[in-house]
Amino acid sequence: MKSNTYKEYIAPVVVLVAICLVVSAALALTYGVANPIIVKNAKANADKARVELLSDAKGEGFEQVKGTLAKDGQVQVTECYKAKNQAGAVMMVQTPSFGGALTMMVGINKDGEVTGVKVMSHSDTPGVGTKNWDGNNIVTAYEKNKDGKKVTEADFKQSTVKKSSISYISGASVSGNALYLGVKVALKQFSDMGGVK
Repeated sequence: MKSNTYKEYIAPVVVLVAICLVVSAALALTYGVANPIIVKNAKANADKARVELLSDAKGEGFEQVKGTLAKDGQVQVTECYKAKNQAGAVMMVQTPSFGGALTMMVGINKDGEVTGVKVMSHSDTPGVGTKNWDGNNIVTAYEKNKDGKKVTEADFKQSTVKKSSISYISGASVSGNALYLGVKVALKQFSDMGGVK
């Protein structure tokens, strides 16, 4: 029986290469169309979250702060935005948590007080670690410490979470610690940049 090299070997390779080129072109086209929309929506969501966390900046907007961003081990400020009207600043912080990286925003007013904390993305266990930011919990605790005062950098001078004036949910201490460390580094960034003066 005679072998036909073209039909057995070359034609299938040509067909597969053609399919790969068509699929790659389609993906590139889809990315080219979708990516600007994704970027625009992400920016709009981030702007909305910044205003939620620092309502005194509403209508004025924010400007990105350039320069060195605070870092403490694996916890780091990835973005810092200062309110154009000097009402405060909002930091984007990435911190390791139980399920992996947790990204959060922390609002700080001109007096160095935490105005809010918002988790933007996470991989923690729903109903366990997420209790720390669902409903009345540790996130709202960052707005007021146990004495009912607004939380400032002074509340983070303790060496561990357990000694802190901030309480957190038991059974979800890894997630709670991630939030604690994220807020601590955000307050350090605010201090390092000399506030919003």
